[in-house]
Amino acid sequence: MFSWVKNISDKIKALNLSVDTYKKETDNQTIPYLAYVNRAKKFIEKSRYLDARNVLNEALEITTKDAIIYKYLGIAEEKLGNYEDAILAYETSASLNPQDKQIWHKLGIVQVTVRQYENAEVSFEKADKISPVNTDIQTGWGIALLKQKKYIKAHEKFIKAVKINRYNFAAMLLAAIAEVRLGKYDDAEKKLRFLINANPNESSAYEYANLHFIKENYDAAIRYAKQALEFNLNMLPAYILLGKIYSIKFDYANSSKYFEQAKCRELTNPTLYTEWGDALVRLCRFEEAKEMYQKALLEDIENLEAQAGMALCAAETKDFEKAHNFISFVDEKDNSNIFLIEAKGISELAYGNINNAVSLFKEALKKDEKSIYNYYRLAKCYERLQNDDMVRDSYDKFLKFNPDYTAAHLEYAKYLISHNDYKDAKRKLNKAAKLDENNQEILNLLFYTSYILVKENVCEYNVKETILLADKINQFEYPELKEELELLLKSVKENK
Repeated sequence: MFSWVKNISDKIKALNLSVDTYKKETDNQTIPYLAYVNRAKKFIEKSRYLDARNVLNEALEITTKDAIIYKYLGIAEEKLGNYEDAILAYETSASLNPQDKQIWHKLGIVQVTVRQYENAEVSFEKADKISPVNTDIQTGWGIALLKQKKYIKAHEKFIKAVKINRYNFAAMLLAAIAEVRLGKYDDAEKKLRFLINANPNESSAYEYANLHFIKENYDAAIRYAKQALEFNLNMLPAYILLGKIYSIKFDYANSSKYFEQAKCRELTNPTLYTEWGDALVRLCRFEEAKEMYQKALLEDIENLEAQAGMALCAAETKDFEKAHNFISFVDEKDNSNIFLIEAKGISELAYGNINNAVSLFKEALKKDEKSIYNYYRLAKCYERLQNDDMVRDSYDKFLKFNPDYTAAHLEYAKYLISHNDYKDAKRKLNKAAKLDENNQEILNLLFYTSYILVKENVCEYNVKETILLADKINQFEYPELKEELELLLKSVKENK
């Protein structure tokens, strides 16, 4: 029956404890909500952001007119990843105290995070008016401009940030990135070389690798991209860059290795699969590329690059119905896409519109001189047009850039055989046989060209070598020609 007395006693104790806590947490006994703010600050220092938010909401029950409550509420929400709520809190704080030196900068940073770049510009501009010599404000302002591709203005902000604080390495790195975008490669290289020595990290190493990639210094690009991974094994852009470089060098094994490593580290996203597909296209592995583009589209159906890649791969693998669907879809959004142009060219060639195909493949080469597979496609076009000089020129250009592409050597050899150029055909087949030692088609054609050349200029050694070649072929297609050579060899020996 005395429970009500106990309840009153407990409430009095709680009230006394609350008063004691309040006295400890605020120096100004006339502003009680500051005790909540100070308590929230301590929670934030301990990374207890939910507790901080709860305490600050309690403060708002006392007053909604003090900027500092909203400021720390914004910090708590930002740390919790609730960016829209953080923006709302920061905006409210700024409206209540627009002269706060920090609030506009904080607001701008979160607006950049949620890609409200134009709003961020406004926030950093207001921050700059309050604190005009602030390296962090200039850096944030530059980022907002950089994200909008306003590279000249962004570069100005980053340079100003570095002038204010020469140890602002982040601003220096961003200035170098802006210089790369502006084509000021020498200026960018000076900054990146300095950062690699003074403040090496994954970002500076990656950007230096990217600069070397742009300048086609591929070995240096590989070295610094690998260095970036030494700093951070989860840096997806470095894996993608390595995979891309090795595909340009026609190194399928290493290109695949780095894409696979990214996948094994669960760094998968539409960008990884799209870039992987692009690399496989460079390596002329269209079935494999198609699989990667399909994976990219499963995660992002609106991925235009993957759709264009699918159009190209479908055309290359003679799935023209699917190719047509992707071509139509991409054509409406970006009719200048190089994969789209190539896919159209392949379709025109298949439908017999050879001159249209030639124009499209030339257009693709004009857009990207590294799209060298178009020389291979042009060779096929000129074969149909019976333009011998351009057939040879196209094959030669392709093989100059990609000398280890077995299929091109084989197809070139077939064309040369059809034009009775057996000597050159044999050279192409010898190269192809070195690249693919057990390819029965190549070995049979090599025997056939050797047979023709031996018959034209009989030599005991060459006859023996050609017979030995026949013996090495598992699926030999010319037994009657071999018998003829054996008789010829016997005749040569008898006539010595």
